[in-house]
Amino acid sequence: MTASIRWTRRENRASNPGMLQALALLMILFAPAGAARAQAPAAQPDAALIERAVGAWELSNPAGSRKCAITLRAERAGTARALTFGEGCVTTFPAVAAIVAWSVGPTGSIRWIDRAGQPAFDFEETEVGIFESLRQGDPNVYFLTSLALAGKALPTADELAGAWNLGQPSGRSLCALLLKQELAAGAGALEQRFAVEIATGCERSIAALGLSHWRLERELLVFGGRTGTLSFKREEDGRWTKTPADNRPLVLSRP
Repeated sequence: MTASIRWTRRENRASNPGMLQALALLMILFAPAGAARAQAPAAQPDAALIERAVGAWELSNPAGSRKCAITLRAERAGTARALTFGEGCVTTFPAVAAIVAWSVGPTGSIRWIDRAGQPAFDFEETEVGIFESLRQGDPNVYFLTSLALAGKALPTADELAGAWNLGQPSGRSLCALLLKQELAAGAGALEQRFAVEIATGCERSIAALGLSHWRLERELLVFGGRTGTLSFKREEDGRWTKTPADNRPLVLSRP
């Protein structure tokens, strides 16, 4: 059958272009599903989760009797990002000797990448800023603790519900928002996506975002809309600032 198709394409290319189109369609329809999946681009981690992870960390065993300092850096290292191990890390934890980079998984896990480009550690968050990794064939349990996040209390939907002003750090208001506790349209009971009401007269660039819901992702406040997501982190003064930071900073504050 394959040889016959090849002969037909070669002999009828000029005389029967319709047949060529039909054959091409058949090849697409009957191509293995795995091939289509293999060509799909990998999902990119959320920029806010990357910024959340950048900074000083501590690697330890469960008892805390063995520790070492680690810095997760923002600079690129191939397809991932650079990291630096403190003095004595490889001696204390020999398994990290091959680690050269880190990345964030789709669920916010922190992955350590080895020299072969493969994930060698996958740290899942068990408490705010505290991650745990179990490795196949390795009897040790590894804890990775963010020195900036550990011990912080997570915000709750009850705390955030109500009226907010979205504006510039200078104090100029751009839009008034009402964060509701009712689920957003189309949200399932387990999704925890809540409705947001946008006041009339908002600055045009804010209105264009089409914000339709809000949710909490760990300590981050995330808005969803037509153009994607907008994330904020809480500051010491109670305001929320857009993260990751860019050339158009935004601040959420109570009116």
